[in-house]
Amino acid sequence: MKVKIWVSLLCFFFLPPLSSVLRAEIIQLKNGNAMETKILKEDDEFVTIQAPGGRVKIPKSDIQILWRGPTADLLTVEGGQVFFAKGLELYKEGQFQDAVEAFEKALGPRATSAIIYANIGSAYASAGETKKAAENFLRALEEKPGNPDILLNLAHLYEASKDYKTAIPYYQKITALGSDQFIVDRNLAYCLYMSGDYLGAAKLFEKMGEKNDPVAVCNTAAAYIQAGELDRASAILAPLAKKPFPIPRIYLLMAEISRSRKDYSGAENYYKKALKNDPDLEKTKTGLGWLYLNMKDWAKAEAAFNEVLAKDPKSLGASRGLAQVFIQKGEFQKALSQYEKLAKKDPDDPAIASSLGLVYLKMNNPKVALEIFRGILDRDDGDAKAHSNAGLAYVLMRDADNALKEWNRALELDPKLEPALRNKKLLEDAIRGSRNEKTAPK
Repeated sequence: MKVKIWVSLLCFFFLPPLSSVLRAEIIQLKNGNAMETKILKEDDEFVTIQAPGGRVKIPKSDIQILWRGPTADLLTVEGGQVFFAKGLELYKEGQFQDAVEAFEKALGPRATSAIIYANIGSAYASAGETKKAAENFLRALEEKPGNPDILLNLAHLYEASKDYKTAIPYYQKITALGSDQFIVDRNLAYCLYMSGDYLGAAKLFEKMGEKNDPVAVCNTAAAYIQAGELDRASAILAPLAKKPFPIPRIYLLMAEISRSRKDYSGAENYYKKALKNDPDLEKTKTGLGWLYLNMKDWAKAEAAFNEVLAKDPKSLGASRGLAQVFIQKGEFQKALSQYEKLAKKDPDDPAIASSLGLVYLKMNNPKVALEIFRGILDRDDGDAKAHSNAGLAYVLMRDADNALKEWNRALELDPKLEPALRNKKLLEDAIRGSRNEKTAPK
């Protein structure tokens, strides 16, 4: 079984509210008056502003809102409230739904709506309402198609929701604008990796690694390993492994290369070296567990995964590995329980859902399996593996026509998908054989 190697990101992202590049300072008094001014000085009791007649001190007790933000042209003042400013304040306080309402009241002339819609999108994103967030970011882009901040927030939103394929074109649009390349390239490379474009990811990681970035160099090797380019990965890692004190991740990647080459003793040796140098028990022991799975040593694999889970019950790699141990041992109910726990933690992860469906197939329950595969395809009809697995479910339900439809669709998406090619041929041969039997002379 192919194991996806982790790639490292230096940091993640946050969806802050957007503002215009034009700044202003606005004071709203408790009597309802609002003014755009220049704040000269501020202390615990007074705010000193620049007024037409000179400097004026205003007691803070008379001020409703003191706001430094986008120019007043972006604001709609109704009923004595500065709604856009209020939305920003509510957002900072974590009151995201209330911030949405304030921003919506601030919607004004079309020329300024893009910034408002972008902030509504940020508020929805922070509230966990991905669909509404995307709708508002897209509205903002309709008005300002080339705005890098809006593009970046939309790309981040899709990446955060693990919709990596959708995030990719937005990151690519930002790179075409010539924005700060490091952060965008890093996140674009990560999305390419997670969507299965390992060579595309390797190219970007390699570009970043030219700046003596060891994380990017390791990510380059990891991407080449996933792409099956083991010699290229080994050529990158070998000089680093010879250094007096190589970073522990080098050993883990070299172990993965050895494991892929079926050099299991060599892989085990690299994992042991990593254990001596790396306090991160989870990655090393999880890798060892998968190695023992390849070696069909179920007892050692189970022990390795359980050791990780005893320390970190949330480890996805160890949880999936343990489920695979149960499958190999024929303990399908235990495997089912393991995957159901994972699915509850992350119901939108297609890999977990797919594994759950395959367990139901092994338990001869194709109807439930098909429901799971159809659920994956409802979210992404371009998932070739889900179509291929749906074909298996239809075969077990004795529905050859729909099985062939699913495998044909899978091969449209991925002409080299081996399970779909193999199963389609077997079914077509079986159908031809059945027809020949019926037409043969008696």
